[in-house]
Amino acid sequence: MTKIAILVECGRNGLEVRLCRRICELLRGEMGVKFEERIVPMENKEYLLEECGTVARNLLDGGIDRVVILWDERPAWPDPAGPLCWHNDRETISSELRRARVHPNQVSLVCIEREFESWLLFDKSMLTSVLSSPYRQAKKVSPPRNPDRIPNPKGAMMTLFTKHGRRYVDSESAPRIAACLGNLAGLRKCPTFRRFAEKITGRRL
Repeated sequence: MTKIAILVECGRNGLEVRLCRRICELLRGEMGVKFEERIVPMENKEYLLEECGTVARNLLDGGIDRVVILWDERPAWPDPAGPLCWHNDRETISSELRRARVHPNQVSLVCIEREFESWLLFDKSMLTSVLSSPYRQAKKVSPPRNPDRIPNPKGAMMTLFTKHGRRYVDSESAPRIAACLGNLAGLRKCPTFRRFAEKITGRRL
């Protein structure tokens, strides 16, 4: 069975760890692909960019078949006046991989346009479940259109939760979001999610 490591820019119980685990479960079920994932929390984007080469090399030497590096285009504390540029991130990562002697065929790079919440905001059905209670279904849950194009998806998620009387904190909200993610139909609408799924499964969506 193929063993895949996924490097993500959060802590051990962060949003990306919990959701990538659930996404991999759904990919196996929906696409009939057998693989074993190991999700590697890299704490933050800066550490991921600096240490991805060394970590990838160690994983491959330890029996992992392929590494997927997943990161947000938007940094945690963006400069409002500064442009977003995933190309620079990609060059930094590629340089670190070369330094660690990781062959390009052993690793896939996936940059999420804006940030991880971009993917989640595509799934209105999941968000409705998250914002509902056992006694009342949330009504008029209206995530923004094209969430991978808006300036601040995390802010949009916070606004949506507040509107429905909830508080969004990514790591705290992650377990309920993962539990409410029943299929990948919504996320498949996002181009960078489709790229991620294809790199994990080796199949086109």
